[in-house]
Amino acid sequence: MKNKRKNMCIIVFTLIITIASLSLAYAALSTTLNIDFGDITQNALTWDVGFQGSTVTATVSGTSSTGRSCGTASITPSTVTVGSTSLSKPEDKCTYALNIKNSGSIAALLNSITPKNPNSTACSTSNGATMVCGNLTYKLTTDAAGVNLLTNNRTLAIGATLPIYLVVSYTGNSLNSSNVTQTGAAFTINFTQS
Repeated sequence: MKNKRKNMCIIVFTLIITIASLSLAYAALSTTLNIDFGDITQNALTWDVGFQGSTVTATVSGTSSTGRSCGTASITPSTVTVGSTSLSKPEDKCTYALNIKNSGSIAALLNSITPKNPNSTACSTSNGATMVCGNLTYKLTTDAAGVNLLTNNRTLAIGATLPIYLVVSYTGNSLNSSNVTQTGAAFTINFTQS
């Protein structure tokens, strides 16, 4: 019986040693990793996309030596207003050089250009950056010649400037026997966050 008790003690002792060894072995393989944050500041961002300057005088071109005048464009950051303009013959043209600048801290995306037809004048084309209304064509372009149309999905980076041209030209083939005045033509340029 003494031997049995001795064997039992040895078994219990061995089990205690084994369990203690496994605990120590597990503890030796265990690692705790910590990530601690200091202050995190979400910086304020600014949205500031707009026209630059206060006035623009148009470049005048065409075949008419009289009866052609280009009004001065008055500029605010959100609006360009073209003064009274007269075009008399085919190829008469007024070109206004404008700049749109992204002075904010968010890249801007040219999302859309929407034309507004002049009051009581039918337009055969009125989409995006072009309107053909009677004998007059209105365009927003990326070059002074008025060839390259602005397209949607153009990104204006932070601090970047987009030069554009507003071109109003007499493109019809006929001459008017009396004055025809178009009023209310407009373009809306919409920029969104890029």
